[in-house]
Formats: sequence, C-alpha cells, structure tokens
Amino acid sequence: MADYDWVVVTSPNGATRLLAAVHDARAFGSARVAAIGPGTAAALAAGNVRADLVPDRFVAEALLDALPAGPGRLLLARAEVARDVLPDGLRARGWDVDVVDAYRTVPATIDEQQREAVGSADIVTFTSSSTVEHALAAFGVDGLPATIACIGPVTAATAREHGLTVAVEAPVHTIDGLVTALVGWAAP
Repeated sequence: MADYDWVVVTSPNGATRLLAAVHDARAFGSARVAAIGPGTAAALAAGNVRADLVPDRFVAEALLDALPAGPGRLLLARAEVARDVLPDGLRARGWDVDVVDAYRTVPATIDEQQREAVGSADIVTFTSSSTVEHALAAFGVDGLPATIACIGPVTAATAREHGLTVAVEAPVHTIDGLVTALVGWAAP
C-alpha cells in the first residue's frame, strides 16, 4: 500500500478486512487514508490508522467531492458489489484506481421462526442496498413490515425501486443517525 497516494475505505467492514490483511500500519507508508464516514474512521482507528479525510456527508458522492483531483495512485477497498460512482468518478478526475473487494455480503439462511419474527415486526431497518435486496429475496415485499427505515438516500432509493415505502430515512448516514431518526419518527 505504500505505493499508493491514497487508500480509500467505504465501510467499517472494509476497514476491518483491510486491517486484517495488513497486520502493520507501517504498510500504509506515506499514503493518506480516506474513510466514507465516522464508523469507518473508527474501525480504522481501532487498527491504529487515522483517517486523513472523512467527508461531511457519508455517501460515495461526498467522498468523491472531498478527495483532491489526481494524478496519482489510489487503492479503493470496498464491498464486492457496490455502485461504481466512486471508482468511475475518481478515474475521471485523473486517478489510477485499483479496486479491492474487501468483503462481500451473502444472504442468510432463514428459518421459519425468523420468517415469523420479521413478518410480525413493526419496522425493519436497512443499512445498505444489499440488505434490502437480501431481505426481499428471503421474505418478499409482503413478508416485510409496512414500516421501512433506511440509513441513507442510496439504501432508500434501492428500497423504493423494489416497491417498498420508506417511512424513515436518516439524515446522518450512520447507525447512530438511523437510531436518532427512528426515535424522532416514533416520538409523539
């Protein structure tokens, strides 16, 4: 990684997997580190790597806007299935981008007890587009509660594209932001 000008990480899962592969923060050399949000920055910090850049909004578009223009080399550690907004935008801004699939999401095996628990829940929360897609594959639209809460606009857009009505969308795209939005929504 020392050959890169920037190392960009787009989730806490990606940060954890990247740090597990690195074993020594010195491997970063002089590369600067960008995290998509405070949760990702905290996961990096747990491995003694401080994020040099965290955008004000925690979406790929904001991270793209916050990063300087190239030229240079950039390593992007992200989920195996992710939008190409960031790598495509970085390349358009002069960066030589290497994308590393740091992790992948896979559907869980759902048993009947879990199916009943989800079906009887008052609300379901989604923290990524992949959680929406996997939940729909497992439960179908009719097997999910009518009240849907999403961590941010990208996840909410995916939910809407699949016919779900989003009742809560966190304005701050973190778990804490989602909890705060849920509390605000549920308050009398």
